[in-house]
Amino acid sequence: MKNIVKAITVFCFISISTQLKAQTPADKPSAEVQARRDSLKANKVAELRKFREALFVERLKLTEAEKAKFFAVYDEYQLKLKEQKMAFRKKWEAKKPGELTEQEAEQYFNEAIALRKQEVDLFQIYGKRLQPIIGMNRVIQLPKIEREIKKELISKAKLLRKKKGSGGGNGGNGNGSGSGEGGGRRRGPGGAGNAASGSGAQ
Repeated sequence: MKNIVKAITVFCFISISTQLKAQTPADKPSAEVQARRDSLKANKVAELRKFREALFVERLKLTEAEKAKFFAVYDEYQLKLKEQKMAFRKKWEAKKPGELTEQEAEQYFNEAIALRKQEVDLFQIYGKRLQPIIGMNRVIQLPKIEREIKKELISKAKLLRKKKGSGGGNGGNGNGSGSGEGGGRRRGPGGAGNAASGSGAQ
């Protein structure tokens, strides 16, 4: 009887060890697999950036001379916006609206309003910098154009994920990257990470 119990114990140990070894490659992808994923992600980001640039050129009717000057200023503007939004989200993302104390809720409200004001200030500053490049008529169209392009980028990112999932050889591993151009975005509690979107600068 003891021999039977011992044999069963040894068999179970071997079975568990085999299963753990079999799971290791899936849990920890090889360097080759990781390199392939990184390459696919980089290609997706590059494609989204190219698509975004083409949309702005089309909607704003940018000439070749205007194009380089516009993106030099506009990309700097977007970076400033991103830094401010990320700082706000990082501070509040771990908190849920219903769990805030009254004091925290008031602080959240004040900081969300301050973020909105900062975005409006940035739009004013960079709008003036863009005026000599594209004219004020096109500057005031930017908020609407940005919203339209954002929707198209999200659709494009979803399409790229579907292509990646159906493509041979990658097994549908991984999700689309949050590239900033249509990728997934984290929001602050109650979606107030977008509290300052009233300026139209996404």
